[in-house]
Amino acid sequence: MASVDGLRRAIAEIAAIDQHAHLLDHADAAPALHDVLSESRDPAQRELVRQQPVYRLALRELGAVLDVEPSESALIAARQGDGYIARLLAACRLDEMFVDDGFRSASTMSLDEHAAMVPCTVRRVVRIESEVEAASTGWPPFQECRSALQQAISAARATGAVALKTIAAYRCGLDLPAPSLATAVDAYEAWRRSGSSRLTDAALVSFFIADALEAAGPGAPLQIHTGLGDADQSLLGADPALLQPQLDHGFLAGVPVVLLHCYPFVRHAGYLASIYRDVHVDLSLALTFVPQRGSALVGEALELTPASKLLFATDASRLAEMYLLGARWWRESLAGALGQLVDDDVLDEPLALEWAEQILAGNARRLYAV
Repeated sequence: MASVDGLRRAIAEIAAIDQHAHLLDHADAAPALHDVLSESRDPAQRELVRQQPVYRLALRELGAVLDVEPSESALIAARQGDGYIARLLAACRLDEMFVDDGFRSASTMSLDEHAAMVPCTVRRVVRIESEVEAASTGWPPFQECRSALQQAISAARATGAVALKTIAAYRCGLDLPAPSLATAVDAYEAWRRSGSSRLTDAALVSFFIADALEAAGPGAPLQIHTGLGDADQSLLGADPALLQPQLDHGFLAGVPVVLLHCYPFVRHAGYLASIYRDVHVDLSLALTFVPQRGSALVGEALELTPASKLLFATDASRLAEMYLLGARWWRESLAGALGQLVDDDVLDEPLALEWAEQILAGNARRLYAV
């Protein structure tokens, strides 16, 4: 495509807003590259990533940026060099990064530690389920748990958190019921009797999402995990189309919603963004795991998603390499998709670049008011 090279060069110069990412791991706990290019829990299955296109493309991309041979051993050696993380993160060309700090392990940096490593502004995204589980510690009465959650959300917003996030897709699926106080009270008692610390009841998840949105105040964006993810979720339950009743006339109607990841339901998400004013689409992680199909996936999203409602993000976590790959491959995919539209005489290059700036940064500035 004649237009792609010019768009690629121009898009590379646009500083982006990564509107959905996670925390880095401490350097001494950094996992192997193949371990973070798969969502499988099975170590043997993660080894098979080496037989997927993403692994070969990742070695090539990282080798070129770090000026080493494209092998995992060379990359591991390069990690020992001074400024390794800073070098990769600087190559992402980010103005801001919005971080869900609810995905944690013993090796994860704190939000402050992460922010000290990242050469851009870092803002917090509040994971609702994590806050509910913290508020329920010790099993206070239901109303006390609600109050603690609302206070935590209000405090987070007051100190700069830009959005809320739900992982309902992991906990109960996205076919969410309407919030009901009576049902939630009974579900909370059943949760308490179970002794589990993990929030999984759909009635409670819906109720606490509604509580969190109220506490966050009007206009607070809600990021919703959809599509691919860890093996502990049901993929069929992560289809964003399941949200339609709540988006149409339920408790999510009028809420600024960002459908995260979306793969393999990209067209389903695009359809929702085409009919509901407040629904937006994000392709993070999808473009990292299937970069060889990146241009086609951005093209699928833009079939129905207005350019003003498609958002750039990496969904990167743990390894600095993942932020670099997410950012590089998003830009490459965007250049390919927009270049195709220019070559097909759907867009001219000035409009293609205008769309690129919106997708990479402008849409996030407007949606999150930053």
